[in-house]
Amino acid sequence: MRPAATAPNPRFRGAARSVALIAPFLALGLLVGCGSASSDTSDPGDALVATTTADPGPGSTTFDATIQLTTAVTGLDDPVAVVARPMRNQLWIAERSGRVRVVTRDTEWDLTAGKVQRTGYTLEPEPVLDVSPLTSADGSRGLRSLAFSTDGQTLYVQHSGLDGTLVVARYTVTDPLDFSGAPPPPAPAPSRSSADPTRSTTTLARSAMPSSATPGPIGRPEIDPGTRVVLINIANDQETPRSGGQLMLGPDGYLYISTVGTGVGVEREAAQDPNSLHGKILRIDPTIADGDRPYAIPSDNPFADGGGAPEVWALGLRNSRQFSFDRSSGEMWISDAGQDQLEEIDVIARGSAPVVNLGWPLREGDQPNPESTDAGTTAFSELTEPVLVYPHTEGRCEVVGGYVYRGSAIRGLDGVYLYADFCTGELRGLLSRRGAILTDKRLNASIDPSILRGFGQDDQGELYTLTTTGTLSVIVNAQ
Repeated sequence: MRPAATAPNPRFRGAARSVALIAPFLALGLLVGCGSASSDTSDPGDALVATTTADPGPGSTTFDATIQLTTAVTGLDDPVAVVARPMRNQLWIAERSGRVRVVTRDTEWDLTAGKVQRTGYTLEPEPVLDVSPLTSADGSRGLRSLAFSTDGQTLYVQHSGLDGTLVVARYTVTDPLDFSGAPPPPAPAPSRSSADPTRSTTTLARSAMPSSATPGPIGRPEIDPGTRVVLINIANDQETPRSGGQLMLGPDGYLYISTVGTGVGVEREAAQDPNSLHGKILRIDPTIADGDRPYAIPSDNPFADGGGAPEVWALGLRNSRQFSFDRSSGEMWISDAGQDQLEEIDVIARGSAPVVNLGWPLREGDQPNPESTDAGTTAFSELTEPVLVYPHTEGRCEVVGGYVYRGSAIRGLDGVYLYADFCTGELRGLLSRRGAILTDKRLNASIDPSILRGFGQDDQGELYTLTTTGTLSVIVNAQ
């Protein structure tokens, strides 16, 4: 990936800065694999367009893994997102209508191994939270994403308001004792934000990184709807129903929020306007209230001192419904759906300095967008290049982003980014290093076309898929 360079672009109102990738984090991001390709990479369906020729440096250039999908839970109602609750044997699932469901990972004591083993999945019959009375599910609107604080006691939700606004809110989660008397795990000590501590009025617990520890059984979680606090409310500036993006807590403990930048004319150009919250990735500190805002602005956000909306962290997204962080390197992987021609995947290294500009609507993928009114005002050297672009050929269409695999169940897949596309449902693996594509190929598993909704990751780094037909499946090593 090439970092965005400093540029005298008037759209940034003098606030543009260079995007420098910090070397220590690149070193952490070396992706590894072994063996030889297990699919025929000469197949035209495997051909992709690399947008960089960066030297990948030493290391493996391919991977070999055999996977399959195993059904974990059925009976969900149009699930759109799945997230692990930290330090609990729980997966929380967002249903587009507005309900939040809980899946418990069943465990038992293995006498032979001398440790607790996970044995299955149980879907709780009733939702733990229902925001449907507050949610519009018209078109592609609805409840879109969930995220947790690192202690698992605060739930963040992103949904469409009844008037079409994009809403980010938080709720407090409690854990009653179960019959075994096991108490909920203690919350880690709160850490300070980069925001000015003299402006702090409210503090919630936050730690630097999620814990992979999983304690014993905990009673069914409860959420009091009265604990709802709206953090962000973004007006819908289009007549067409707009879908939301995604929430995720980053390795720095801040909350990252993607917003959609589709549309036509002036509405579409908002993705390049630093004062607009559309077509962006936002970054806030949700643990500290600052004045009238129920959150604080990290001091190193690109427009924290002016020149744009202080919440903006990255510009130029079209429709990023999925992004994720590599649990090992901290890199952010972004899948950004194209309009008519090209799909793209972007990688932003941890520690990248502002401003990050991913290009929409100046370009689609790595090509100029002739429909953009500003296509000639910004040099491509100012934009962060996608690491991978693919066209709408061989039946492929909208990219469905996933995760870099960091689990232990699938041999040979460590460091490989799993993703798919909506039209074929084929799962693919991408091995990339220093912005160079090393291997991109089909894996031997797929989902029926047009039903794949997205991917999820549990606290052990294992990956899951969701479908519109209501199935949660776990990706496992094929026997």
